[in-house]
Amino acid sequence: MAVCNVVDSSIAREAGSVIYTHAGPEIGVASTKAFVTQLTALYLFTIRMGRATCSIDSHTGHRMIAALKQVPPLLEEVLKLNAVTERIAKKYMNARDFLYLGRGRNFPIALEGALKLKEISYIHAEGYPAGEMKHGPIALIDEDVPVVMLVPKNSSYEKTLQHGRGHRPRRQG
Repeated sequence: MAVCNVVDSSIAREAGSVIYTHAGPEIGVASTKAFVTQLTALYLFTIRMGRATCSIDSHTGHRMIAALKQVPPLLEEVLKLNAVTERIAKKYMNARDFLYLGRGRNFPIALEGALKLKEISYIHAEGYPAGEMKHGPIALIDEDVPVVMLVPKNSSYEKTLQHGRGHRPRRQG
């Protein structure tokens, strides 16, 4: 099965089945809409498969769809944060390295965030699983390396915060 944006692309022709995202043409290298539509397609596919195998009941499926319908208004709210975004950008505009951390489902989002920063700014950025920071990558962090942590209020919220609180940046020379 392929998740694809372009009808009749080579991957769509080769795959046994296709979910088309219909995101439209990419305008820039950092095609966030392609990523978001792929996630949406896979989310809907997950609900469909869960319903087909009875691992997701009707009530849960409806709740998941309702949650998905909340994404556009939430994105509208984020887009209104221009002043906050500009302040953050000015604070970190001279950073040469960034680290993005996410746990569980947020790890791929952290990877995507790092990728987008690299694509747009040509700044070095890496994504890591939040729970693995103590196993090596933490040595790379100092006061000059901004860390973007994805920490939703879910079952791993406290655990992720605890890992973050224990870190002390290494000092330079």
